[in-house]
Amino acid sequence: MTTEQRQSRSGEGLRATVGVVLFVVWAVLAILWVYDAIYKLVDGEAGPAIRAVVWLLLLLVLAFMEGAEMAVGLRWGHLYPDRGMSYLADWLAARQLFVALIVTGATLLADRDSLAIPFVATPFKGAVALKIFNLVFTTLTVLWFMQIFPKHMAAVNADRYLKLTGRVVFPAVEFVRVIGISWPAEKIAKIVQNRFGWHAEPVPETAPSRGAVSLPAGWAALTLEDGRAAQRPPEQ
Repeated sequence: MTTEQRQSRSGEGLRATVGVVLFVVWAVLAILWVYDAIYKLVDGEAGPAIRAVVWLLLLLVLAFMEGAEMAVGLRWGHLYPDRGMSYLADWLAARQLFVALIVTGATLLADRDSLAIPFVATPFKGAVALKIFNLVFTTLTVLWFMQIFPKHMAAVNADRYLKLTGRVVFPAVEFVRVIGISWPAEKIAKIVQNRFGWHAEPVPETAPSRGAVSLPAGWAALTLEDGRAAQRPPEQ
């Protein structure tokens, strides 16, 4: 076995170990978070349960939006053959509102003033620990299930992803685009770009080309040992 192979196996072992530990931590936090909402609902306090439901719905929309960015980028020419890249830029800018809004809202909704713990009579009320709980739980949930997972699924099969989510994604993003929420950022970007000469520059070829490499192909290869299978044409 070569040194490179040993290092590769060692690296994969480390990644798997850290991943399993983080997933176990997340699972424990999720159980406590759900238990707290149910416990308080049974005790006559419906607020945490209602916030939990709204939190889940918001994160579902976020997952739709994250995957849609990938899917729309792959299928833009088929979806809007008569519209140029400027419209795509407007669409992507408008989509970002949902990312910023939902992540912020989800963090606030997931927050708890106290946390009921199974088999413990008194709810936990440590303010700093509860903030850390919320930060870790929300971060891991958003990262794994609302960003990495939907982006991968959309990169593997963009058409199927858009069929499942398009009825939610397209009207919402189009509404935001039309009313111009992203307009200030667009103008600031234009001013800074013109002021500092922030334009595209040619990148020198420093290594032999390995063929077509794209961001969607990279996401599609997430579950593959060899990413070449993820670069097949859609008809295959």
